[in-house]
Amino acid sequence: MAGRRIVVVGSGITGLAAAHRLLSDHPELDLLVLEAGTAPGGRIRTSPFVGLPVDEAADAFLVRVPWALDLCSELGLADELVAPHARTASVWLDGALRPLPSPNVLGIPLDPTSVYDGILPPEALERLSGDGRPDIALPDGDLSVGQVVRPCVGDAVFERLVDALLGGVNAGRADDMSCGVMAPQLLAAARRPEGLLAALRSAQEGVDPSAPVFNAHPSGMGHLVNTLAENLGDRLRLRSTVTGLGRTDAGWLVGTAKGVEVADAVVLAVPAFVAADLLAPIEAEAADHLAQVPHASVSLAAFAYRRSDLEVPGDQSGFLVPRDAGLLLTACSYAGSKWAHLDTGDRVLLRLSTGRIDDPRHTEMDGDALERALARDLATTIGVEAPPAAARISRWPRSLPQFSPGHADRMAAIDGRLAEVAPGLVVAGAFRHGVGIPACIRSGIEAAAAVAGHVA
Repeated sequence: MAGRRIVVVGSGITGLAAAHRLLSDHPELDLLVLEAGTAPGGRIRTSPFVGLPVDEAADAFLVRVPWALDLCSELGLADELVAPHARTASVWLDGALRPLPSPNVLGIPLDPTSVYDGILPPEALERLSGDGRPDIALPDGDLSVGQVVRPCVGDAVFERLVDALLGGVNAGRADDMSCGVMAPQLLAAARRPEGLLAALRSAQEGVDPSAPVFNAHPSGMGHLVNTLAENLGDRLRLRSTVTGLGRTDAGWLVGTAKGVEVADAVVLAVPAFVAADLLAPIEAEAADHLAQVPHASVSLAAFAYRRSDLEVPGDQSGFLVPRDAGLLLTACSYAGSKWAHLDTGDRVLLRLSTGRIDDPRHTEMDGDALERALARDLATTIGVEAPPAAARISRWPRSLPQFSPGHADRMAAIDGRLAEVAPGLVVAGAFRHGVGIPACIRSGIEAAAAVAGHVA
């Protein structure tokens, strides 16, 4: 591989993970990472707020899947990671905050006796005492989350709990989400002969309830980005927008405003719609698939309240808001309760989310109007009437790809077409396996393996 050149386009966490894997496993390669922005990280960004490092988007990663934790271990960061101090949460239902049942799997209660009054109707509780076998035969192949959950445990569990959780995480509609991408454990359990609930309960028996579900870095998730970027050194080139791709006998041509880079292989670690534009002259069918991936726009706010104006439960991490609640707010994290390193003592720190694929109201508001609207929702839900002492709004337009049933097959078709007509060109990003940090890192690792194999 010595002398072979690989260009990674994009330095979000996917592109950084791909570049790290290539640099670590194949240091003889000539590696270049091109980033259009002024800083690496993409949609992972940590910045000071009331003197604390507060993330403007993702603030943690799942540890029950390997990719992010493995990367942190490799970088020497594992011993610095922290787990949430508060682990219980609530959901806003019928004008009140009600505790989420525990244990649950993506909102599905595994023990009906853990469901507090007012969360579910009696017929739903009765169904939860069973084994969760579907009342209709589930079709083959990928299904929506709704197509899986509704027949197994009923509409109320799905609409009041599952959609509130999954729909909030991905700013989408769980009725439209690929279960194979967003909740593969539910799809697998629903197809088990013993039933979805029985299968989930059996799997839960092997899980340590005290084991952390999430990890974060006390300096913010931006610390992971900065560590990866520092390791790349001058291989990372900022303010280098890629304007086009071409191919000659010499290899791939990566056009930028500053000139053309020649490469033996290219990783496009950019949003699906950006990749679609770059791919269109090369492989129209793959570009069309990527262009059709819908994206939700979201906004995240950080609010700091004087402790004399607001107290939140120290054992609660926050609450979710279902789509039918009529609020702009989709979720609220009690950041100071959830993370010990964000507990200021004199202030209460909250992180607020708004925006869904079918609710773009936040995009039509300026910062002041959005701050006031979210403050009104907090007055409704947790009763705080005083304005926040400090506030910050972070806008993330077209940031969360949506995964409709059959998504994995469409991604496989893209890979097949590119391998056939554009060997050495690979697409990666949050649109592959999901929007979480581990899923993005996984995509980067897979892309690195693909291009390394091509130039071997």
